[in-house]
Amino acid sequence: MTDLRVRALSRRTVLRAFIGGGAAVAVGSVLAACTPAAPAQPAATGAGQQPAATSQAQQAPAASSGSGGELKIGLLSGFSGPYAAFGPDMAGSIEVYLDQHGGMVGGVKPTVIQEDEGATPQDALLKARKLVEQDRVNVLMGIVSSANALAVRDLLDSSKTPTIITNAGADDLTGAKRSQYIVRVSFSSWQAGAPAGPWAAQQGWKKVMAFAPDYAAGYEQLAGFADTFQQAGGTVTDKVFPPLGNSDYAPFLGKIKAGSPDAVWGFFAGADQIKFVQQYQQFVGDSIPLFGNTLSRNAAEAIGKTIAVVKMGATGWEESLDNPLNQTFVSDFMKKFNRHNDYGEYTYDAMGLLDKVLTDLKGDTNPDKLVQALNGVTSFQSIRGEIKIDPDSHGLIQTYYHTEPQVDGDTARIHVVGSLGVFGPHSQVS
Repeated sequence: MTDLRVRALSRRTVLRAFIGGGAAVAVGSVLAACTPAAPAQPAATGAGQQPAATSQAQQAPAASSGSGGELKIGLLSGFSGPYAAFGPDMAGSIEVYLDQHGGMVGGVKPTVIQEDEGATPQDALLKARKLVEQDRVNVLMGIVSSANALAVRDLLDSSKTPTIITNAGADDLTGAKRSQYIVRVSFSSWQAGAPAGPWAAQQGWKKVMAFAPDYAAGYEQLAGFADTFQQAGGTVTDKVFPPLGNSDYAPFLGKIKAGSPDAVWGFFAGADQIKFVQQYQQFVGDSIPLFGNTLSRNAAEAIGKTIAVVKMGATGWEESLDNPLNQTFVSDFMKKFNRHNDYGEYTYDAMGLLDKVLTDLKGDTNPDKLVQALNGVTSFQSIRGEIKIDPDSHGLIQTYYHTEPQVDGDTARIHVVGSLGVFGPHSQVS
């Protein structure tokens, strides 16, 4: 996480804010919100850093000769309010990528223009219009909130703005609302929930109760789990949706003993995740296994050995993934900012994808050519491993990883123990 004023805060400080504020935040590859805070400013890309403001242009020199033209990258993300933790990590990941590649993307030195998507779809649309119509960005990337992404979708489609979404998980972005101008390098919410289903069936569990927060990402992630678990022969006996930002899970956890499931699947993030796991340990303990998207390094650092009540997690990316590109990214991000990256991993991958297509185009930033090239990519090398792009939905087809907590005394960390299979935006591939 990052300082929400000018410099980096410690992770523990942010986690204390999570616990006290009760706001949800996306952890790793989930959509949610963060505790409101002041705008954050990462280190500048290019020629320096401006004071905190609602927008920031990070200037770089003009494109080098033969590059094909100027490259403006618009980063629409959270720099204040409920998504304030995301923007600095996304911006920082862009900086790390540029540091590693001599400040170039496809032979062009970019200008990065940041805008705060705000807390509402109206805020996001206003800032997206600025990036598209005033700044005339060549590429837009970022977008934290699914509601915000859906709100700006028509603008991006009608203006023919090449866009790479690096967080928002709304299923419709790779479904009913898909656009040839929008590619997503993060995840669909269904896709994030689905990998735990086959694994649960392999444990011999027939009846599982499912918990998720009462908002769109909760419904879609739970649907992903329910679909694959039921396809594998299991039954979801009850679907429980506590309010987003809930602080007392006792009334909901009381349903578990009455229902006598074999296990409990859950998706919660940020403060909700921490409180749910703590209270699950208190009221249920190890008598009924808890698994699913309730496991993260943030929660492990906040509650220590209590995280061991979660027996399994499913994720598309984890800091400890053992491949050279990921290890370099994690190491370089830590060296540059002296903190872990939580929310910028997919933006780093977006830069890699953009670099790939611009290199093939010899730096030509013509929007029609750029969109055609983005649509033509079938796979690219990612910090998650090799990623395929579904030609119909523009969503990713990728491996999901099985994680478990590893406890040492009162502390715990999360580690990858294997693969859960390959999943697309709306289906299991293998």
